[in-house]
This record gives sequence, structure tokens and C-alpha cells, in this order.
Amino acid sequence: MLFATKPALADKPDTVKVKVKHTVTYSYTESMFAPYNIWAQNGWQNRRSTDTNLNNFEVYTNRYNLGNTGLPYVPILFNSDLQPMGFYYGQDYISHNFFADSSLRYYDTRAPFTQFYYVSDPQIHQFFQFTHAQNFGKNLDFAFGFKRIRSQGNYLNQSTNLNQLSLDANYHIKRYILFANVIYNVHKFQQNGGIVSDTDLGNTNYSDRQTTPVNLNFATSIMREQSIHLQQYFFLGFRNGDTLKDNPLFYISHSLKVAGHSNIFTDNSIADSAYFQYPLYRLHDSLTYDSLRYNEFSNDISFGSGKGWNKFLHWEAGAKQQWIHFRNFVSEPQGEGINTVLVTKKITDTVFNNYIAHARIYNTFDSGKILFEATGQYIFAGSQQGDQQEVIQLGLKIDSTKFLKLTGSYSDQTPPFLYDLYQGNNINWINRLYNTTTSAVTLTFFDKNWKLGITLQASRITNLVYFDNNAQPMQYHPSFMEYNAGITKDFKFFRKFHWNTSEKLQYVADSVPLRLPRLVTENSVYFQSYLFHHALLLRVGVDLYFNTSYKGYAYMPVTDQYFLENSTKLGNYLYVDPFVSFRIKTFRMFLKLENATEGLVPINYYYALHYPMPDRTLRFGINWDFWN
Repeated sequence: MLFATKPALADKPDTVKVKVKHTVTYSYTESMFAPYNIWAQNGWQNRRSTDTNLNNFEVYTNRYNLGNTGLPYVPILFNSDLQPMGFYYGQDYISHNFFADSSLRYYDTRAPFTQFYYVSDPQIHQFFQFTHAQNFGKNLDFAFGFKRIRSQGNYLNQSTNLNQLSLDANYHIKRYILFANVIYNVHKFQQNGGIVSDTDLGNTNYSDRQTTPVNLNFATSIMREQSIHLQQYFFLGFRNGDTLKDNPLFYISHSLKVAGHSNIFTDNSIADSAYFQYPLYRLHDSLTYDSLRYNEFSNDISFGSGKGWNKFLHWEAGAKQQWIHFRNFVSEPQGEGINTVLVTKKITDTVFNNYIAHARIYNTFDSGKILFEATGQYIFAGSQQGDQQEVIQLGLKIDSTKFLKLTGSYSDQTPPFLYDLYQGNNINWINRLYNTTTSAVTLTFFDKNWKLGITLQASRITNLVYFDNNAQPMQYHPSFMEYNAGITKDFKFFRKFHWNTSEKLQYVADSVPLRLPRLVTENSVYFQSYLFHHALLLRVGVDLYFNTSYKGYAYMPVTDQYFLENSTKLGNYLYVDPFVSFRIKTFRMFLKLENATEGLVPINYYYALHYPMPDRTLRFGINWDFWN
């Protein structure tokens, strides 16, 4: 959406009366600049400066999780994103916590910039994010990022420990642009399998949540990701009459990525975990060590028209080669009695190769009021040969504040590899599944002045893959429809009272093995005013979250996947989070009481079966920006 692209940091003061100093640091993602992104108004001139407002400042992480910051995301919202082309291991509910190529911020700054963001509470809960950006002359910028999530959780064996490092650089001159990054992520989190009995939440004997029985007492998952990514653009064919000297006829784009991924699940005492019913014990009945690892190498080269090309149509075409080395390990006992030892054994060792052709045509017409883009990808050789994706987008810029966009997409792709093969101590399957076909039509409207966004979407899915109520992969062959509609609106009353709302309606037939609540609503109601001669901006309000009841999902710790459950309806609980936040120059702080009504209304605060959300919790956070 033309006006919806938001960098992580932006700068505009809340009123024209107050100017926020140091608007010298700009940030953007790689895709915002990619030649030529007509939807994000690409280019260095459209970058955004650092943000010092209070919008959603107290919402620092995804709230739809398994009851603790850093645990897997629970899919209560329909995900309309297309599956990545080529090898794809499985649905990923963890990486929203990770640094990634698509979300990493690049900076353009005229002075060294440093940002601290810290959140804590009286329990062992810490969220810390640090960013430092530094320029070297006009054309070269470096940025270093560190992120840490460390949270004990309310219940036994529920702690999370996430550490991330990133280093990125960008360099730009007339004929050449470079983006480069190095990312390291390691995420260790305990897996307690949920509480044994949901009635324990209301049992006074378990008012100390650390005494509440859980299903798994010693299970742990460790995920690691390391990657090096290089993206570069070469601009060719500048015309002699180009007085601006920024309208090349062509460009060559090259992307290189080398990455490693690993996921290890261990349970050191299955016998102690008497309440949790693993599907089977394949190798050992008292210990599990399942490890999967895959390394990735991809190389992509494209050739496209530049700004100096004819005004009728712009284009890009290229090819990508993807190589994946996948391995799977388990531990099995050898010997007898006290001489028994565990030996790690490699079960799977395979290589995936894909050759992907991709093309794009695009342009703007009528002085930029009409935008058009069509893209396509096709795997013409390799492991997923025949897979394809196509997307067509048509935009209408009604005026300087209103924008309408129509998107149509189609994909026919191999299901994620996890649904075909898993070999471990407790779970084992080998399948051959049909391609999943998805088509969708999306209509989006945005009004900047009214601060209004509307989205309407209809999707048709054939051969859906899912996990049944035994956590086994299945495929639903009939075609079915999913419909959703969303609206976001910022209301303002009497100049100082605000109501920001986001409403999402979702519908899918009850017979389909895709579970979604009909309504998901997020609201923030607050009073905002300047104090002390506009030196301090104060906001006092409450965040409200609610979704209708529905039969949702249970969670399988071994595979980190969600499977169907039919025993309990989840939802129909209003989360009330009162907060106060303020800003003094570049310093911001919030104080928030999460789940404030806990104990005052019937207990039903779950997003996944047997995984309650935290009880009433007081948290505070600070953010401080520095320029040297």
C-alpha cells in the first residue's frame, strides 16, 4: 500500500508547535528501495526519519503466543502471504522474534545514532534492543543491532532466552548500490506442554503458578540461524541529456545468500512427563534428542529497465539458483544396563536444488495516479519443478491522501517439507502429498487524512495441508473459500481523546480443518496532552483485546506446530491493559498493567489449548535515542 509502508523509526512531531530535534537519521528496509518499488515510493528521497511518537509504544512484542514473551506465535489471524518459492521446511511460528533480511533496518544518517529500548517487570522478564548507526562520509553507513528476550514465565519449564546480533551496511553512488548484512540468532526456550488441567487456574492451591502441574518438565527447544546476505545494483546507460544524472536505461541486480538453520528438541526424562502423550517411542522410551539442520546457498541475478527507459512499460527478468543440504539426527541407545550409551545417528541426508525464473512488468500512468505491476515465478528445474506464483496489482491514487489497490494472486506449490517427512524419537512419517493451490483477491483502501484503512479479501484453497487431532500431517483435498475483512481507524474526540481501533472479521466453513475466530479486535483508547509548556507529551489510556470463541489449536512441542483440537472452545475473553506513557524530547517511558481484570471475571485467557496467558502483570519500558 502506497501510504502504509512504515519504517521502524519515523520522526514527525505530534503537532506543528513542537519540533523534535535531530531529524538527521533515516531508516528503510531493502524492499523499500528495490528498483523500482512503485508502491513504497522507492528511493533515497522517500526514506523516513526516526520516530519519537507514542503510537503503540507500549506494545513491544506479539501478544498472540503460548503465554510467555518469546514463545511461538499462535495463528489466530489468517495468513494470506504466499509460501516462499523453492524449499520451505514448515510453517514458522518463531521467526517473528528474529532479525531477517526482509525486516532488517538500513540507515542513512548524518550523525552517529544510538537507540536503547528496555522492558522489564518484577518477575524475571527482560526485553532489550540496542541499535547503533554510523555514517562514513555521504555514501557509506553501518548499523549494529542487538536484541535479547529473557523471560522466566509464570509456569514451570516455560522460560525463553533469545539473543540476536546483526550487522548491516549500505553504500550508494550514482552507478552502484550495495546492501549487505550478517545475522546471528539463537533462541532457546523450554517446552512444558501446557498445564495438566485447565481447572487448576481457579484452584487456590495453585495460586503460586510455579506449583501448577505441567505436562513436560524437562523438554527444551534450541533454534539457531546464521546468514550472510549481499544485494547489489549496477546502473547502466546514462544518457548525455540527463541533467539530473539519475535516470539510467538499465540495471543489473545480484543477490547472494548463505545461511544455516538448526532446530533441536530434547526431553531428558520422558518417563517424568507422565501427563503428555507422545504419539510413540521410536528409539528410546526415556529420552528424546531430535535434531534437524539445513544449509542454504542461493544466487540470484536480474536485468531490468531503469528510469530512463520508455514511459510505457518497465520490466525486470532474472533467474535464481537455490541449493539446500538437509540433515536429520536422533539419539539411540547402544549397549545394555549400566553400559548403555546414547549415540547420535544421522537418519536423513538429502539435497534440494531449484532453478527459479522470475519476471516483472510495472509502470505508473496518468502522472502517477495509476499504478500497475505483474510478477511471476516458476521453478523450471529441480526438486520442486513446476511450482509457480503469479501476482497482479493495480493501484489508483485518488488524490494526495486516498489510495485504492486491487491485488490478485495465484500459487501452485509443493507443501512444506515437514508434511512429507519427519523422523525422530516420538514422531515418524513419510508422505507424498499433492501441491497446494491458492488464489486470492484483495481490495485495499487507505485515507491518510481520515486515518482509515479497509481491506476485503477472498481466498480459494485446494489441497490444504494441516495436522489432525493426533498431530499427524493430513491433506484436505476439496476446494474451499476463506473470507476476511479488516478495518483500522484512528478517531479523535475533543482534540485530546483518541480511539485507535483494528477490527478483523474472518469466515471459513466449520467443516474445513482451518480454525479461525470470527472476530479479532484490538483497540487503544487514551487521553493525550502536552504539559509543562509542551516539554512533556503525556498519554493515559487502556489497550483492549478480544476474539470470539472458537475451536482452535493445540501445540506439539516436538515439531513446533499446531494441530486441531475439538475438546475446548478458546477465546471470548476481554484483555484489559491500562497504561500511561510519556515523552520528553527523545526519551520515552511507559507503565502498563497487563490482564488487569484477571480474577474479577471468569478465567478463560488462552490462545492455544492448555497454554494460559500470564495473570495480572505490571511492566514498564523505556526508549532513549542519542545523536553524537
